[in-house]
Amino acid sequence: MQPSLSSSTRNRKWLWLTAGSVLVLSLIPLVFYGRFYFQDDTENGAYGVWYHLGESLFQGQVPVLNPSVWSSGNYIAEGQWGTWNPLVMLFGVLAYISPNAVVLTTALKVTMLVAAGMGTFVLARSYSLSPEWAFIAGIAVPLNGFTMYFDAPSWVTGALVWAIFPFFWAELRQLMAGKRNPFWAFITGYLIVTVGYVAGTVAIGFILLAVGIETLIRKAWRPAIRIAVTGVSMGLVAVVVFLPGVLTAAVTTRGTTGVWNDDYMSIDFNSLLMAPIATAYPQLLSWWWPGTGATSPAAYIAWFLPAIAFVSWSRFKKLAPELRDLFFFLAAALAFVLLPTTIGPLRYPARFMPYVATGAVLLVIVALARARRPHIGRPSLYFALGLVALGAYLGWAQVPSRSFTILAAAVVVAGALIAMWWLLNHPEAQAHRWNKSGLSALSLIAIGVLLATTATTLLQHRTSNRSGLSIANQPANVSTYKGVLQGVQNDVLVVGDALDYPQEKETWEQTLMANAWYLSDASVMNRYQLVGFSKFNDLLCLRYLGGTCPELAERLFNHRAETGLRLVDEMRIDNVQILKESFNKPQVAKASNNYVTRDEELEIPAVPAGWHVAAESEGTVLWSRDVPLGPAGGVSWSQPGTRLTEVSRDDTKIVLKVDEVPAGGGRVALSRLPWPGYSVEGAELMERPIGGYLLGLEVPSDAQGKLVTVSFEPPGWRIGIPVWAVAVVGMLGWSLVAMRRTRRVPSGQAETVQPEAVQPEAVHEGTK
Repeated sequence: MQPSLSSSTRNRKWLWLTAGSVLVLSLIPLVFYGRFYFQDDTENGAYGVWYHLGESLFQGQVPVLNPSVWSSGNYIAEGQWGTWNPLVMLFGVLAYISPNAVVLTTALKVTMLVAAGMGTFVLARSYSLSPEWAFIAGIAVPLNGFTMYFDAPSWVTGALVWAIFPFFWAELRQLMAGKRNPFWAFITGYLIVTVGYVAGTVAIGFILLAVGIETLIRKAWRPAIRIAVTGVSMGLVAVVVFLPGVLTAAVTTRGTTGVWNDDYMSIDFNSLLMAPIATAYPQLLSWWWPGTGATSPAAYIAWFLPAIAFVSWSRFKKLAPELRDLFFFLAAALAFVLLPTTIGPLRYPARFMPYVATGAVLLVIVALARARRPHIGRPSLYFALGLVALGAYLGWAQVPSRSFTILAAAVVVAGALIAMWWLLNHPEAQAHRWNKSGLSALSLIAIGVLLATTATTLLQHRTSNRSGLSIANQPANVSTYKGVLQGVQNDVLVVGDALDYPQEKETWEQTLMANAWYLSDASVMNRYQLVGFSKFNDLLCLRYLGGTCPELAERLFNHRAETGLRLVDEMRIDNVQILKESFNKPQVAKASNNYVTRDEELEIPAVPAGWHVAAESEGTVLWSRDVPLGPAGGVSWSQPGTRLTEVSRDDTKIVLKVDEVPAGGGRVALSRLPWPGYSVEGAELMERPIGGYLLGLEVPSDAQGKLVTVSFEPPGWRIGIPVWAVAVVGMLGWSLVAMRRTRRVPSGQAETVQPEAVQPEAVHEGTK
């Protein structure tokens, strides 16, 4: 049942008030830290992805594979390059033309938070809420702790899919209510799935099940079919996005199939009880900080959650049939958050906290609006305040040093709950002399909630002004990146780790880190990697942000057993940047870095024969080859008696002419990683990589004078692209047919599915 509005203008007014309020609230973190939305994986990973995607689009290409980037160069297997997503492509174009990385990123992320608030408003209205109550839900959901301190500052793909999710949920509810056209449900779902962030796709699966089961319970067969077809289309789109990564996983660092729990990035039940306290730090293990306590309020959801004590459970029981999809989704989201920390390639169940927050806020607001007690007694208020006290106690017990800030937040929440309790019990407050504008009781409550939310947000960011994640302080101005290794030709390998340096401007004027290299004109191998090629990473002691152990400086120039070449020659590296500081610091071997433990300093080797010092600064030195070999991707080694000439080459294809081959056939190594997806005509791919990491070819003895063509196509694309086309064309065709049929149906004869009856006065509470 849709709420009956006195005016669509009123609805639009509250929708835009929601957008404006979230906009202002999302700017509060910038008061205390101007780079709040440009931290960790955003500055090290996402922004470089956007920039390179935009650069490629301007060149008429979509990134698929880059041999010169090696372990980070399989963009389709990485999964989050927006290959199929027009919204991410728009971000790429904006990043490429923008002169300031921090300003653009901040604008995009604030837009995401505003979109999440508006989507939550729309979703809340579908539960027969008045615009005022929908406004409260809309301003609360974007401010949940995990979004504000993890996804928004760092994991932008998580923030993006979550921001779109409420619109998808609302569209499914429209389909359940009898809407015929699936266009917007498909579009919003498509934008979520094609971002490539698994948590968003899992959330889509949960809500499709939830709404689908609800339609079956109601025996609404036609809506059930529409939702099922929409779900199938989402599954078909997911095939093209995720199947290449699944089929590539065996050779990557994500190739594990085990299930275990090390408590990393896992929210426990006690932490969930801190959800009303905006300054409480939950138990949350991670490598970003020592100890068991988080360094930000990651489990915070909304300060008004204890107001659930104001609900009449007899009324709520009658309302419950309308909320089955919400119950199912919230239960599934909670179960996901409490999962073991590693299930195959899936990690960090705490990433699902924003979805828990969405469900929890909706549940509390719907219950307050439509099932609260006619008169809320003092015992209910005391119970609500008890929940606040419990959350504050648990927050203090977890991190005692934050006692004052926790107490301050608890006092603000207690005062706000008392004010809400009084307003809900005294709707005649609108006639008070201090209410000169003649606002309704619900409007007063909405304004009061906004004021309390502003206070808790200010207190939260005053005491936790940064994310607990890493801060590299990468440059804001794109021109700074352009100046690093300017004019250096062909491929570069960085030996050392930029994390050994102060994370400041002086460092980034000499070297860069991770995907920031995409903004430089230099072709540097050391990029951010989500997956990574395991054997290659082990060989180069390569970390996920691109750092390497300093011992690699000698290893590069050692001769390899199988080819007889030096490692640097196998890879066709023409330049090596040495990070001096990494040689002056001890190393600690960890599972995440492939390093060797070393306590003493390490001497930088002498410049090898055939190389020279091309440039030197205080912190770095650049070695360059006297006679360049050219970029990676071509032939780097051939067996004696075997000789091939390169005819043509690009990132995904190379054509070779066989000039000479011995009677028993020959072997050839290409300076490419043997990713699944390679095929060859005129020769055969070797099952075992040459040197443990190079793509190898078996050239037959009768191939002399013939062509050998080596091609790369992401595994699964021959299945994925056709099913993607079926999903897109099919759903768009269905939308057009539905639109034409809708135009032909006389007004008042549209198919509708009414929800089960609820107590009349409860409906009146939500719609007056």
